[in-house]
Amino acid sequence: METTLQYPKVVPATEWVKRLNISYNSALLLKRRLQLLASDSLTILREVLYNTLQTEFKGYQLPLHQGNGKSSADSVVLYSASQRANKGRKRRKHSGQTASIYLSDSLGGKQIGTLVHTIAFQNGAVFYDAIQDQTADTLLPLIKATVPKECPIYTDEAYSFLNRIYPNYRAVNHSKKGKYSRFAKDRWSQDGVHNQLAEGRNSVLKTAFRIYRYISPEYAPLYLNEFSFFANLKALGWDILTKPQSSALGFVSEVGRQSLTGYFVN
Repeated sequence: METTLQYPKVVPATEWVKRLNISYNSALLLKRRLQLLASDSLTILREVLYNTLQTEFKGYQLPLHQGNGKSSADSVVLYSASQRANKGRKRRKHSGQTASIYLSDSLGGKQIGTLVHTIAFQNGAVFYDAIQDQTADTLLPLIKATVPKECPIYTDEAYSFLNRIYPNYRAVNHSKKGKYSRFAKDRWSQDGVHNQLAEGRNSVLKTAFRIYRYISPEYAPLYLNEFSFFANLKALGWDILTKPQSSALGFVSEVGRQSLTGYFVN
């Protein structure tokens, strides 16, 4: 409960050591159990939100030049491989944001950063997923599992593949040029279309995760699921885990009860 109230501030294991007067290993085990609970419950939250939006926007058609975005998607890098970490070497194999999460090939090419995909909603719900690249094959399954087909979704120009799938998809061109080959004033928002919802959530994530100093890529999904879980609880309420939602989600009440007890009592 306190973690939910403190959101977006995260609670590391070291703080649990001080508050509960337990060893670090015990605190880390407790945090891992919380993260596993969050990972399992996040599937329920994602499905409940999907069904709610699917009902709300059934048959909805967004006007061509008018913004009414309910969802937004973007990507961000956590703990990127700096020039210092690469000992001055350049990364020629990868490009874009993907390049900043790997060491130079001459240093082994190991992944040390985490590439995160963000799907944010106007009601405060948000889902963070660790991804390996920004191709359509990677991003499309995440978006289709979270955003119903007729729900409005805003992104930047990198998500052009959504045009053929989402009728209410709109994009803003961050590289748009003006009259004198300068960047245009409306490159961030045009006709009410912008990506600031997801970009704002990315800023919240990066600020909150500074307290961890560093998270290795293999554990990043657990920390991202924990952060998403408490963000969604704050936006949607605790009742969503224990209250039956519909005939399609009648299992929610039982799953919620088992999850809350199984991870901390057993």
